[in-house]
Amino acid sequence: MPRNNSDRNSRGVVLVIVLVLFMALSSLTLMTIEVSSRGAVEASRMRSEYEAGFKAEEALYLIYDILKDDKTPFSDTPREKWADKFIDEGLEIEIVPCNARINLNDILGRANTKRTFNILSNILGAGLDTKTMIGSLGVWAGMKVDPKLEKIDNFYYASQNPAYTPRGAKLKIPEEILLVRGWEDVEKDWINETFTVWGSPKLNINFVSPEILAAYFPDLGKNVNRILHWRRTRGFTDISQVLSVAGLDSSSTLYKTMMNELEVRSSSFEARVTASVGGCTVVKRYIISRPSALEIGEPQLVYQNDISVTFAENQ
Repeated sequence: MPRNNSDRNSRGVVLVIVLVLFMALSSLTLMTIEVSSRGAVEASRMRSEYEAGFKAEEALYLIYDILKDDKTPFSDTPREKWADKFIDEGLEIEIVPCNARINLNDILGRANTKRTFNILSNILGAGLDTKTMIGSLGVWAGMKVDPKLEKIDNFYYASQNPAYTPRGAKLKIPEEILLVRGWEDVEKDWINETFTVWGSPKLNINFVSPEILAAYFPDLGKNVNRILHWRRTRGFTDISQVLSVAGLDSSSTLYKTMMNELEVRSSSFEARVTASVGGCTVVKRYIISRPSALEIGEPQLVYQNDISVTFAENQ
C-alpha cells in the first residue's frame, strides 16, 4: 500500500526544523566559546598588567638603594654604579640625572631673554621657525611676549578639537611642550632626551649631551670632544678642571659662564622602569630627589607617571 504523501512531507519538515535547531545551537555554542575565550584572554591581560605594574612599583625601593650607594658624594659621574642600566629578569631600570637636560621652566624664566633665545635656537637647529616656536613657548608658560603672537596662539588653540588654552604657568612635564603651537611635530623622544622640568637649573657637565654643551657654549668648538673624553675616562669632580681639560683662561668670559651654568653634582634623578610579566610591558617614570652628602635624609619620590602599557601581539 503506498505511503501517504503527507507523512513524508511531515517528516521532511521535522528534519528541516531539527537541522535549523542544530545549526542555531552550533552557532550559539561557537559564540559562547568565543566569548568565553575572549573573557579568558582579557582576564589574563588584566592579571599580567597588574603584576607588571606592581613589579614596576616595587622597583622604586630598589632605585632608592641604588642611589644611596654613592662612592663619590661630592660629584656624580658616569662611573657611578647607578649610572649603569640595571637589568634583571623582566625588569630594566635606567637612571639619568635631571640636570643632564635643559630645565625648561628655569630657562624660560630667566631675565636674560637673549641668552635663552640663543640656547634654544642652537638646540633646535636650522630649518625651523625658531623665533615663533620660542615665542609661543613663552606664551604657553605665561611669559610676557608679543601680544600679536599671543592672539595668534590663542586662536590656534581654540580651533583645535578639542579646544584648549595655554597653561600660563610653569610646565608640569616635558611632554607638555608638544601642545604648544609650532612644537606639535617635534619628536617626543627628542623632547625627553633634551628637556626636563625638574631639578637644578645648572647642568651636570658629566652627563649633559654634546649637543646641549654646544648649544650653551658654542665657543667651545672642538674642545667639547676633550670634555667628553675626560668625563668618560675620569669624570669631573670640580668644574675648575675644565680649565686644563679644555685649555681655557680663568679670566675668559666663556669660563665664567661655564662656572655659572655647570656643576658636577646632581640632586634629582629620572628613573625609567620597564617591567614585563606574561606578555605585558609597563613603563613608568619616577622623579626622585636625593639629599646631598652634607644632609641627613633618604631619597624621596617627587613625581611619577605611567609612560606606556603594551601587550605582546600574540596575547
